[in-house]
Amino acid sequence: MSWMQNLCDTYDACEDIAGIIPAESGAILVPLGHSIKKLNIVIHLNREGEFIRADKCDCRICIPCTEESEGRTSTGAIGRPHPLFDQRKYLTYLDGKIYLENMLNWLNYLSSDQTHAFAYEVLSSVYKYMSKKTLISNIESNIKANENSFIGFCIGIDGALEDRLWMMPEVRNAWTEYYQNKYLPALKKPTDICYATGKADSIYIENHPKAINSFAASAKLISGNDKENYTFRGRFEKPSQAVTVSYVASQKAHQALRWLILTNCCYRCDTQAIIAWAVDKQPEIPGCFEDSYSIYRVISQSDTEKMIDAKSSVFTDYALLMRKAMSGYGSSDSVKKHNRRVSIMATDATTKDTGRMSITYYRELSENEYEERIDSWHNTCKWYQSFRKNADGTYKSGYFIGAPGVDRIVLAVLGKRRSQKDTSYDRLVKNLREQLVHCIFDGERIPSSMVIAAINRASNPLALENSGAKSNSDRWRDWEYVLGAACALIKRYYHDYKKEEFAVELEPERRERDYLYGRLLALADNIESSARYKQGKTKDDARATNAVRYMTAFSQHPFRTWNMLFTQQLNPYIQQLNGAGWYFNLIGDIKQLFESEAFENDASLDGRYLLGFFAQRQALRKKNENDNNLGGEKNEFDEQN
Repeated sequence: MSWMQNLCDTYDACEDIAGIIPAESGAILVPLGHSIKKLNIVIHLNREGEFIRADKCDCRICIPCTEESEGRTSTGAIGRPHPLFDQRKYLTYLDGKIYLENMLNWLNYLSSDQTHAFAYEVLSSVYKYMSKKTLISNIESNIKANENSFIGFCIGIDGALEDRLWMMPEVRNAWTEYYQNKYLPALKKPTDICYATGKADSIYIENHPKAINSFAASAKLISGNDKENYTFRGRFEKPSQAVTVSYVASQKAHQALRWLILTNCCYRCDTQAIIAWAVDKQPEIPGCFEDSYSIYRVISQSDTEKMIDAKSSVFTDYALLMRKAMSGYGSSDSVKKHNRRVSIMATDATTKDTGRMSITYYRELSENEYEERIDSWHNTCKWYQSFRKNADGTYKSGYFIGAPGVDRIVLAVLGKRRSQKDTSYDRLVKNLREQLVHCIFDGERIPSSMVIAAINRASNPLALENSGAKSNSDRWRDWEYVLGAACALIKRYYHDYKKEEFAVELEPERRERDYLYGRLLALADNIESSARYKQGKTKDDARATNAVRYMTAFSQHPFRTWNMLFTQQLNPYIQQLNGAGWYFNLIGDIKQLFESEAFENDASLDGRYLLGFFAQRQALRKKNENDNNLGGEKNEFDEQN
């Protein structure tokens, strides 16, 4: 159970921030024996436990809880109140008898230890107040509330810096110590070897925390309470014969996992959560699902490097920059860097409401191995990726060279979801994301079905033309995203299956038929774009060129479609360009590269035609930029992009 041990080690390393609630909405590392709830009402008391006022509230708080109260369900739940804060109906059940008995036991334990004198004082104030049994009347005379309202307490103590009990570390520590040293032993909990830590004589539990992933609601990661549906039966008579996990190890592992799922190191889709973290006081590491540009901006060491995109240019290879930045990432502590462990975990639940959560993927690597595999992915699955960069306060579209992020790959392979709640789409996304995890960290080959789907989507741009873009200037944004991601996947496919490498830049001497036909299609596209720009068309004219409109037909019947484009559709645009002599010369040069009879072959093209199309397109863009810098004539491509 190395995953559980790593989570326990992560909790131990970060324990000093346990219970601290961020100023802004963020992840909270919950202390042992605690849970996170949403507070609705605050009862203000003085030192003697006298009621002052009741206020409405809307915030998250960290509350003490027991194994029974945290795991309570509708059956018998009313008799399992939390030790200090809870809903009104639990606090007042049987006139608060169960709640007061539990608190009195807690106070008796604290009274014998002077180190908990402050916690004893504030808790005594709550006990005195609740003993008066005036909670309901006090609330109803001040504010409107119901029995499900969650209630917390504030105690005014002279000289105290804090009056909110849920923000007092003294109260948190007092509960954790009491729960482990007195409460659990008093229940005569069984002891055995903890499978997570290997420690003997540990108090183990069978009711483990639930709601680890808020998107999976009540799903549990460890459970043995199903005595009818063969969770453990068939091999064992009772769950403890299958596995025993101590209370402390279970709490640490589940609280650390819950915290990590809520941080930026987690990638969520519906009930699925994929996390990658370092087992260390600083668990943040370079992400595994972002694109090369995003990772570089996070790990680059200087503001100058971070702002390279604002000054330079559009065609920077961020995959290479990421490699250089990553080689120096954390180098000030090289010993620690080499010793840190990195865990990658994927969890998912069968349903959102109830049931079980499972670990569908787990891998443990050294930090160097992790970075090497991230680097390998970003340099074998890289291509030009369209993005929008901020330069001098204005947004300008551009390109960087690198691997696409997971969202781009999802768009390229699966397209957009059909509705807000599309469960079949979510299942496909989760499967795709897990396949990518195997490709990145296990070195598995990219699934050919994924590549074929991306090729088909990139070859049918008109299907994306009216995909909800708000303006003409954004109309082709999605296709640019799909095209860049598809080319990256194709490059990775040939690396995996054919041991062949494709350069991101145009390869003028490459002679494959598919690649060359892609180049010809890019020239047809550029001829029409240049002529339309010369006619005075602006970037707001976002109509597809004929080359793009016939892209699907071209991929299936390139020879027939090329002849139709060249002799019919492009003729008026060629005349606009005074014969387009430069283009004719380049077209002739490309035709010379075809093998004998390959040009006349009308068989369908494979994904390499997209590489040739994009590479030729980018070469023309760069030529336009260079011509403009030298005072040459602008064309539409430079104006649009």
